[in-house]
Amino acid sequence: MNHKPFESWLVADEPLMPDQEFDLQEHLKSCESCRRLQSSWQEVEGLFGELLIEQPQPGFTERWQVRLAEEISREKERQQLQSSWVFLASTTGTAFVILVIMSIRFFTTVQTPTQVFVSGMALIAGLLNLTAAIQGAVVPLLEVFFVSVPTQWWLFLVVGAFVLTLVLTFSTLRFLSSRRVSL
Repeated sequence: MNHKPFESWLVADEPLMPDQEFDLQEHLKSCESCRRLQSSWQEVEGLFGELLIEQPQPGFTERWQVRLAEEISREKERQQLQSSWVFLASTTGTAFVILVIMSIRFFTTVQTPTQVFVSGMALIAGLLNLTAAIQGAVVPLLEVFFVSVPTQWWLFLVVGAFVLTLVLTFSTLRFLSSRRVSL
């Protein structure tokens, strides 16, 4: 016997059509399984009717919003800390790899400590020569520049640099300050 429509009708929330109700009652007279289902379903519905729905205590919404804001803040701090550690680890790892590669390249080209010393001295001498060349080219240029620029322009440049410094400082502070979110 096909129990499917009768089982569905027994647990349905919608009222049955008169002909469906008649067919269900006729079926219940002959089917023990469906009678047990009807009885069990009536017990369950009775238990649902007895349940008391708890109401939240006063101030629940405010407490929940405060706790949510705190959890969001903690999660943001945790993500920032994790990002910082990842950046530090990747930077350190990259620097170490570069150091190893440079050390390998350096020690494969140099055979004795004397060569290391001579190479270092040659590098220092080259840097000193470069500094002297830059000084020889830049100092006369700056002397001409300082003499030929009027005093009012210097004042304008200093005030402009000061204003740009203030704008940059306040922009940085505004960007880095904690942002508040209202719920």
